[in-house]
Amino acid sequence: MLALSEILHSKLKFALIALAIGLIVALTMTLSAMSEGLVTGMTGAKGNLDADAVVFQGDTYLNLERSLLTAEEVERVRAADGVAEAYGVGHIFISVDAPAKAFDTRAFGLEGDFEQLPIVEGTGGMPTDGEAIVDETARADGIEVGDTLALTPIDRELTVIGFTENRRYVMAPVFYVNLKTYEDLRVASMFGAMAETTDAELPSATHVTDAVDGSVSVVAVKLEPGVTVDDLAQTLGGEFDVVTPDEAALAGNGMPVMVLAVNGIQVVSFVIGALVIGVFFYITTLHKTGQIAAVKALGASNAFVYRQLLAQILVLVTLGALIGTGLALGAGAGMPSTMAFDPRLDRWAVTLGLVYLMAFVGSLFSLRSILRIDPATALDHAEH
Repeated sequence: MLALSEILHSKLKFALIALAIGLIVALTMTLSAMSEGLVTGMTGAKGNLDADAVVFQGDTYLNLERSLLTAEEVERVRAADGVAEAYGVGHIFISVDAPAKAFDTRAFGLEGDFEQLPIVEGTGGMPTDGEAIVDETARADGIEVGDTLALTPIDRELTVIGFTENRRYVMAPVFYVNLKTYEDLRVASMFGAMAETTDAELPSATHVTDAVDGSVSVVAVKLEPGVTVDDLAQTLGGEFDVVTPDEAALAGNGMPVMVLAVNGIQVVSFVIGALVIGVFFYITTLHKTGQIAAVKALGASNAFVYRQLLAQILVLVTLGALIGTGLALGAGAGMPSTMAFDPRLDRWAVTLGLVYLMAFVGSLFSLRSILRIDPATALDHAEH
């Protein structure tokens, strides 16, 4: 085939073309993975809840930090028609005195279903009181399995028994504890705030503990077959906000604006990268005017010349895609664990699809040039 023969006889030129395409593909894929990683780092702990629906306190705009359900409300959700299983999820701010440096993060108290946490090191299952399973990005702060970490300023400690993955919230590693530990941390946080604002003797904690007992931030619900999230919302009478975990993940903490910005970055990178490649092949065709005229002078049809161009585009874009994918994966592997990098195959497939599409769209401009090339111009090139 003429197209492959030209590539083999001009290896350096076409290798540089493939490398240029690969760099554009790598840049586009890396931006896509970093954008997705930012969303995952912000919402992983909410979006990965093992549930069909998440029930929030009404009128809290799906804000995990504001939602609070009493023990009675939790039981009402659990007893609703269509609910196969339900467990409470508590959320609280904590400050961890880690070996590398202190940092602020969140603790999630689970009433059950700890099996949903993929364990990458240590042990899983429900932690005992004072124990926690932590997202693996906490290793960057010097935390290891078996460490006992002080929480400030509430004078509490948590012992790390295992690491999980993809469970960050607002870019910080989440500490998963049982519900009793969560309640203890919440009561301690209340008294910590009181101690900072008053010198008076603190009252008995009995009534506070009773108020906190059994209360959670949200309820994660697994529905019976055939029951939808809307069905559950209607059953509960509209007093709660009921959404899917994906909808819950993209709410609160400025996520709607962030998702809009992230999608904008990805679209711009897709379009620019694809257009550059399309124009690149158009310019390459213009530089081969003399060669195309010579081939047509020998009797080749416009269709034949165009097919050779398409074959070259297919080969070079494929090589560029392989190079770009390798470079993007290498860039991701070289990033620290705390860096937001989440390569999604569907997004990368869209990237590659656009690259091929725009390369072939660019070939249509080249086809226009091919049709306009007069075989007689080959004589002018030969004379010069």
